[in-house]
Amino acid sequence: MTTIRAGLCEFDESSKVCSALPVQGEIKIAPHEEDIELGFWSFEWRPVEKTAGGVEPISLILIAGETKCVRLDAKSGRVFALVFSSDQKYFFWFQEKNAVALNQFSEKDTAFLDKLDSILAGPEEEQEGQEVKSEGDVEMKD
Repeated sequence: MTTIRAGLCEFDESSKVCSALPVQGEIKIAPHEEDIELGFWSFEWRPVEKTAGGVEPISLILIAGETKCVRLDAKSGRVFALVFSSDQKYFFWFQEKNAVALNQFSEKDTAFLDKLDSILAGPEEEQEGQEVKSEGDVEMKD
């Protein structure tokens, strides 16, 4: 199981502005109990605050080849998106402090995203040494 502190973002498609929700959260990724032999993974985001203001937990199943992890260039934060083949998108911002810069992925962020990339690439692509990395431009609203 892999965990990291991260919050949710709302994304406005027209303005390309990503707004962080003011809720502390945590992401957990683990092999999916029922479909482990198929390579499915559980992705769960949940608020860690008792007063999360009505923000609901998110439970997703990650399937290699059906989901992409997109690293976003944000001016004032470290943001990534999960984009599903159905065009459904979820945006998250890393909440642990980064000693380097607010908008640069830390070593821990990068390790988490690399793990996510390898999960989404699937066993065949992992063996071939291919990486799935994309970047997009967004503006992070403070």
